Amino acid sequence: MRLPRPSPYRSLTLVAALLVLALLLLVLDQGGLLGPFRAQLQTLITPLVQPLRRLGDGLGGVGQSIADTQQLRDRVAALEQENSQLKAENIQIQELKLRLDQLETQLRIEKQHAWKLLGADVSARSPDGGRRLVMLNAGAEQGVRPGMAVLGQEGSSPPALIGVVEQAGPRSASVLLITDYSSAVSAKLYHQNTVATGVVQGQWQIGSRLKLEAIDRAQPLVQGDVVFTAGLSAQFDAELPRAAILKDIPIGTVEQVQLDGHTQSADVRPFVDPDRVTYVWVLLSPGE
Repeated sequence: MRLPRPSPYRSLTLVAALLVLALLLLVLDQGGLLGPFRAQLQTLITPLVQPLRRLGDGLGGVGQSIADTQQLRDRVAALEQENSQLKAENIQIQELKLRLDQLETQLRIEKQHAWKLLGADVSARSPDGGRRLVMLNAGAEQGVRPGMAVLGQEGSSPPALIGVVEQAGPRSASVLLITDYSSAVSAKLYHQNTVATGVVQGQWQIGSRLKLEAIDRAQPLVQGDVVFTAGLSAQFDAELPRAAILKDIPIGTVEQVQLDGHTQSADVRPFVDPDRVTYVWVLLSPGE
């Protein structure tokens, strides 16, 4: 059997009655009307006043606790806002540091090779099943033109060819990567005191990366030889309005060599994987 709960209104009525009684006795005491009954009434009322005093202290403590809780909430909100601002500032600092590193790298490349470069972010990539294209966030307004070589760099690798500008809009440009099957770049390699010339053909759509082809069999060709551009690419592609890519831009190194009749070919490992680059340089023109 469940006992009935005490009514909150009954407790309030009792508290009010005790307060009225205490006020009445206080008035009588100040008027000197209690006389000899003062000591007995004090003994009787003291046990009743103590709970009221504790109740008042408790209510005061609750008020203080509420104020403290609000102060803590305000402090937490201020700290969260400060933390958010610090994170935003840290991101900006990291972005500025990255841009500074990219600019320093560009200046070093321009000094070493006498090239005039334009840095650009890779803003989009072609679907995996299509042509190997990337979009840049720079275009004709920044001096980008179809046929210009596009360079990238990874780690300690040299700045190397990763593609050629195919189309240029006002503020964006599409780049055909050298790994695409439709890409053909004139190439040469130095071996001891000889220079061999050929073509670097993209191989991505048939499961590889780059192939060096049309090398005379009489020319020495060994694993590790460095492949550069030969500056004759315009003649290989009638559809792409491609200017002659400058010579001596690094492409990659020779891997496995294959003999084929009077010519030989080789797989080429690119210095820079075009699928991994996020920042590139468009080679605008030779430096002054």
